[in-house]
Amino acid sequence: MAGAFSVLAYIALGYYASLQASRSLFSRLLTRLTRAPSRFFDTTPIGRILNRFTTDINIIDGALQGSARAALSGVLNFLASFTVIIVVIPTLAPFTLVIAWLYIRIAPRFVQAQRDLRRLESVSLSPAFAGFDELLRGLSHVRAFAMESRYQDRFYEKVDKFQSFDHVYVRHALYLQRLVLTSSLVACQWLASLEI
Repeated sequence: MAGAFSVLAYIALGYYASLQASRSLFSRLLTRLTRAPSRFFDTTPIGRILNRFTTDINIIDGALQGSARAALSGVLNFLASFTVIIVVIPTLAPFTLVIAWLYIRIAPRFVQAQRDLRRLESVSLSPAFAGFDELLRGLSHVRAFAMESRYQDRFYEKVDKFQSFDHVYVRHALYLQRLVLTSSLVACQWLASLEI
């Protein structure tokens, strides 16, 4: 019963911290935006501003808590697994350290590529926001000239471009999972060759 309450408290604390971070970020973003010089609004499209607001708040609300939980879980799982390996099969410890070292060497490249893909995805979403904003501002003109299908087709093109970057991002994440599976298979094969 105490375990259930501790999990509930952990989840509640995570959501509260996420809500506070979201409020703080939104207030700071809004303050910075309202104090920006007018030339900022001349050079920055409204779609990019809306995209930054929605994306940053969405990440804080939805992804930050899950990412922190996954990182903590990953570190604890690695430490528990490494401890079990050292206790049960001490000869496997050097091989495990080599795999950990390889992951540490590969991870920065993977993170940089993921960051670049997310940036491209975010930049490709800005025109969709801008187009939607333009459509809402000029909706009466679009209807008057019967241009609904034209605007709809242009909007779908922008969303398709955004989705193309999203698919690359997912494939990149699957590549890392394939790398984990391959190293696990190599470790199992090596362990089987020891014939314990």
